[in-house]
Amino acid sequence: MKPSLAVRTSCWSAGHASAVIALWLVFVAVTELPGFAGGHRLGDGSLSDPGVAANWWPVVAAPIAVLLSVPFSRLLLLVSALFISVVTTASAALLDTVSESVTMSPLTGDAALLVVITVSVQHMLFAFCRRREALAGGNDASRAARIVASTAGNAALVSGSGVAASLAAVALTGAAELVPLATAVLVAVLVSTVAALSLLPALNDRVLTSPKALPPQPPARLKVGHLPRFVRPAAIAAGLLVLGTAAVYGSLRVFSPGCAGCRALAADLDGCGVVTLLVVLGVATLVAYRRPVVALATFLLNGVAVLAGLGMLVLLVDPLPGWAPMVLVVVLLVPANHLQVYLLHRLRSETLAGMSRRNTVAHACRRAWSASGGALLVTVVMWLVWGLTETGGTREFALATAAILVADTLVVRFLLLPRLAVLGGRTNWWRIRGPKDAR
Repeated sequence: MKPSLAVRTSCWSAGHASAVIALWLVFVAVTELPGFAGGHRLGDGSLSDPGVAANWWPVVAAPIAVLLSVPFSRLLLLVSALFISVVTTASAALLDTVSESVTMSPLTGDAALLVVITVSVQHMLFAFCRRREALAGGNDASRAARIVASTAGNAALVSGSGVAASLAAVALTGAAELVPLATAVLVAVLVSTVAALSLLPALNDRVLTSPKALPPQPPARLKVGHLPRFVRPAAIAAGLLVLGTAAVYGSLRVFSPGCAGCRALAADLDGCGVVTLLVVLGVATLVAYRRPVVALATFLLNGVAVLAGLGMLVLLVDPLPGWAPMVLVVVLLVPANHLQVYLLHRLRSETLAGMSRRNTVAHACRRAWSASGGALLVTVVMWLVWGLTETGGTREFALATAAILVADTLVVRFLLLPRLAVLGGRTNWWRIRGPKDAR
């Protein structure tokens, strides 16, 4: 069977690493040229402003250094720094260029750049963890690169194309006020997806291909099985209670003011844009995995996540700015969809391998957490620092978003999604005819 587009692109990039890296550096230099001519409009006061962005690199690099210097080799830290720097710089330059045609506020640019860093870290850590597994299985560097391309590359293409399609649909059908945000995040997602399929394999091949093996990953000191039996069900019950309460409260606040001085969230939400985003993401999941159960679970959980996020946002931010609800919906669903695709990939692999439902959920979540947990840590640190450096409604929104992202990742993605996705067993997944190492 002919390899997919993601596999062919990733393998070609790994085989022509020097040319790909050089092309990306030239691309970044070309996109930065308008800035030297004074053509930037978005940069003043936003994270794309070099004076502001320079203060952010230590914040982004610090958690990545902690994550990669302990379980991984030091070379991975170099790859991560190069990858995130190139992707973020290219995204900021393109946003400045696009802002000449689509008027964007600094807040819109900040949200898009935070999303692109989050998504890039997810792509990067997933590829690193998959490469470690491939090398631990006895594969050489060339074989490991192909395995990573067939898994991490396909996941990046599926998640990136699904999010891009949904954002494009929102930009076309949503309200005029939503077009700048959807366009900015769309540009950022496209850059990160293309980079994950080309630049990341090239950096991995150029920097990480060496006869020296990666150091073994240290075993976890604390395992779920070591905890008392009542801890796990109590944590699950608490998470579901918090999520359910927030979702009910958020659904009530969408149509009801809730207090004399408040107004309904429906006044600040673009209903057509939100529904379009949810439906297109569900359809993209259906196209990718070809099973209605998985697509329906994606649609329902994304809807619950939006309602719960809005409920938590109303409780944590007072007074609530008019722009906050729609920004939260986009900022929440875009990284969550990338994490969801990676987790679905793991669930599909373990289910087709013949595992029981219980073992599938446990094994897939454990294997996905090494990458997803690191990405969550980086995301939370960025939003917290951004909140602490801002003032007013932006500060409260950033701090609330950090808490909402934690709740969404732990409860919706790692608790509810796996259990719904494996309900149908093997009938939920279509089998790819290809090499046995496609897992």
